[in-house]
Amino acid sequence: MRRERASGCVSLCVFGASANLLEPFVLGGSRLTAWGTVRVMLTIMVALGETDCETIRDGALAQPVNAISSLVFSLVGLGLLLWANSAQAWERRFRSVVGVLFVLTGIGSFLYHGPQTAGSLFAHDVTFLAVLAVVAGTHIALALRWSEPASWLATGTLIALYVIILIVWPTATNILAASAVVLVVAGDIPLHRVGGLDGRWYGAALVLMALAVVFFGLSRSGGPICSPDSLLQGHGMWHVLGACALGAYVVGTAPTRARMETH
Repeated sequence: MRRERASGCVSLCVFGASANLLEPFVLGGSRLTAWGTVRVMLTIMVALGETDCETIRDGALAQPVNAISSLVFSLVGLGLLLWANSAQAWERRFRSVVGVLFVLTGIGSFLYHGPQTAGSLFAHDVTFLAVLAVVAGTHIALALRWSEPASWLATGTLIALYVIILIVWPTATNILAASAVVLVVAGDIPLHRVGGLDGRWYGAALVLMALAVVFFGLSRSGGPICSPDSLLQGHGMWHVLGACALGAYVVGTAPTRARMETH
């Protein structure tokens, strides 16, 4: 028996993050190109990422490979928390919050793919949305020269809105994911105008996310590399590569956040 729940949230967020990383390399990174890239990628990914392939088993972990690989998000989050000690002020708090949310994303995804406890689907979706909201919200706030308290208030309000909507209207996941994608792309545009991105980390994020998207799309249920009973699961590779890509993106954009914070 296979999981038949649509993976709309993940598919939108994954390809949205890829569009965010690709944006500066496409036709000079124009605003119009960014939005066009997002539209095309979202359309393709919604069509591809329908299910996550691995057979649902009896036992403590319904999908053991997908469950265990989810914890890479938590490992990356712990790394970000350690890295936060090297920063000061707003940036330190930003790294700490993002690190905690990465840890929670891994736990939420583990619960969803593993024991499948009550509320695990909600935890799976809202934690990843929160990561994107904090990253996008902080970048937009810095671009608008908002104060740190104003940034946290706006971001917290957005996350609270996501939570309320998911509770009242659980099928709104795709709409919320699309809004998070748009915000991430919007927050990335001013970073390139300011400059100072760490090319090694940013480039690594680009490559890793591109690979994550390939595995995510090809390993859907019925996809070319879907093997439901295999120990090698493409969706598990998405967890590993996607977590590393988003972590690398946070690191690669740190120098630009520092520039924006001091101006």
